[in-house]
Amino acid sequence: MRVVLGGTFSPLHDGHRALLRYATSQATELVIGVTVNSMVKGKQHPIAPFAERVEGVLDFVRTLTPDLPVTIAPLHDTYGHTVSEDYDLLVVSPETLVGAQRINIKRREAGKPPLRIAEIAWVLAEDGHPISSTRIWAGEIDEYGHLVS
Repeated sequence: MRVVLGGTFSPLHDGHRALLRYATSQATELVIGVTVNSMVKGKQHPIAPFAERVEGVLDFVRTLTPDLPVTIAPLHDTYGHTVSEDYDLLVVSPETLVGAQRINIKRREAGKPPLRIAEIAWVLAEDGHPISSTRIWAGEIDEYGHLVS
C-alpha cells in the first residue's frame, strides 16, 4: 500500500511518532512530506533546519521498519504531490484533517479519485492536553508529553 503523510516535525515528538507508526504499519511504500524552511517562516517557535528534521524522521522510521521504501518529499505548499500523485492512504492528525479534506476536493476537481484518509488521534501529554511542538517550545512539556517543572 502506498501511504503518504506530511508535517514539519520540529521537534519530533510522540504525536508525530504515532502518525509515523501507523503509516509504517500500513505501508509497503511510504512517502513523507516535510515542509521546507521557507514554508514555516511564520511559525511562532523556532524550526530546526530541513536536513535535521528529515534525518530525525528517517532515523525513527528505520527503527520501526528498516527495509520499508521511504521517500522524503519536500513540501513547498500545503498540498505537495497529494493532488497529482496516487496514494492508497493519507495519514493525518485531527489538526490536519481539514487539509486532507481539501486535498480530496482538489483531487476531484482534477478528475482523480479521493484518497482514503486515516485520522490518528492526538497523543495526550500528562495533563490530558495534546502534545504539540508549540507546547514543547514553550517549555510546558517535553517531546514525550511529560510536564516540565
